[in-house]
Amino acid sequence: MRGVIRRPLLVTCCLSVVALAAGCSAASTFEVTYMQYRVTCCQSSDINQVYHPGEAVVVHWMVSPGSPTTSSIATTLTLSLTLQGPYASVTALKSGSAALYTLHAATLTTTDRSNTAPTSSIQLPGDLPPGFYNLTTKIAGPDSSQSGASVVQLTG
Repeated sequence: MRGVIRRPLLVTCCLSVVALAAGCSAASTFEVTYMQYRVTCCQSSDINQVYHPGEAVVVHWMVSPGSPTTSSIATTLTLSLTLQGPYASVTALKSGSAALYTLHAATLTTTDRSNTAPTSSIQLPGDLPPGFYNLTTKIAGPDSSQSGASVVQLTG
């Protein structure tokens, strides 16, 4: 009699486990998401100051959360910084005339998965003439890029 009672109990338990497993496998499918970050330029304090020959122009790139993605492949971003001048006035700078000096920061590479804010810098030569300089930034990805420009002033 004991063997007879155990067998239906065992069958019932096995059927319950199979039904539970079948229900869980269908309900437990989920998508893995990855956080993306946007890089923009720059802190206003980097731009809104007067520079002097021999100093470094330091630009703090800003990183902010973007939208999650299901792609496991990170997008490579290239960050560029260029300083051109001098110009006698902001109007002369915006006229598009050729610059006497062009200085470049080292190109930086990051990805849209990094939440670390990079920093670029351009060391100003000690004999760089005073005036207004065009500071251009560029963020380039594989399919697009964005550029910006700001005016910085150098005094002697």
